[in-house]
Amino acid sequence: MRALVKTAIGQGNLELRDVPIPQVDAGEVLIRVRACGICGSDLKIQDDWHPYTPPVVIGHEFAGEIVEVGLNVSGWVMGDRVVSEQHVKACGQCRQCLTGHAFACSAKRAPGYFTDGAFTEFIKVPAWLLHRIPSNLSFVEAAFAEPSAVAAHGVLDRTGIFPEDVVLILGCGPIGLVSAKMAQSAGASKVIITGVDHNEKARLPKARELGIDYVVNVMQSDLTALVNDLTHGEGADVVIELSGALPAIDQSFQLARRLGRVGIIGQPPADEIKIPYRQAMFRALTVSFSYSSKYTSWERALSLFERGAVKPSQFITHVLPLQEWSRGFDLSRSGEAVKVVLEP
Repeated sequence: MRALVKTAIGQGNLELRDVPIPQVDAGEVLIRVRACGICGSDLKIQDDWHPYTPPVVIGHEFAGEIVEVGLNVSGWVMGDRVVSEQHVKACGQCRQCLTGHAFACSAKRAPGYFTDGAFTEFIKVPAWLLHRIPSNLSFVEAAFAEPSAVAAHGVLDRTGIFPEDVVLILGCGPIGLVSAKMAQSAGASKVIITGVDHNEKARLPKARELGIDYVVNVMQSDLTALVNDLTHGEGADVVIELSGALPAIDQSFQLARRLGRVGIIGQPPADEIKIPYRQAMFRALTVSFSYSSKYTSWERALSLFERGAVKPSQFITHVLPLQEWSRGFDLSRSGEAVKVVLEP
């Protein structure tokens, strides 16, 4: 089968190769991949800026149908349309696994990074990671479940949105955009989302199209003045940092109100960065860091899709065949796309 492989350490080193079809173990299923989205982390693997173990098939935002079921698998049959959580090799026995937080298991090895991923024709995963695709979703739409589950985990599960909250989303990538829609669906009174000039090609216009209450290009408008005006100088109830940019990380603490909540999801460009620690302490901010997702995150995201509260088709701007992966990666970098999905 054809697969997009990170062949070796270093910049680049991505190529389509013929690789064997995976052989499933007793507790696994084999999935024919029908669609897989390009994530920012895939671009970082191409740039050699994200952890991975080569040679490895990359890609993890996938949807497909079961074509083979392991001997010990029950509840799933050939033909079932599925998406999958990312916690391959989680031990199932540590404190994190036993409390429903397998994403934090030290033994976890996520597909597309440390085990073979989904920019290919077939992928195998443990059956306990599966979720059913609602009948009213296409495979391409369902491929948006993984980034949406990350948003649901960080925004709804860990940070929390309460009715009438003023919510500030820093960053307008796919996860930022879906986070803004989730905040609206959770009852936020006002949702603000930010971007920069580069985002005026596609992502800020998409935010306006989606009906986000306030869409701010921080290179052209005064974000602090807007937040103060909307909140009578109090600050936002919730700030979600998704850009990873150092100025935005600092703003996430500055623009949250006293006793406000700050959710950190974006990856910064360095392992150690400065934050206004004392200010956050004396304003008694609640700060949560978040990565990956868990069972409830996937169920919430899929429910929002099924009910039409969040429409994944609105976020997907380009669908390309797998052999055009290089064009898809270029589009994802260019600012001309919101979400690019590849079809094997």
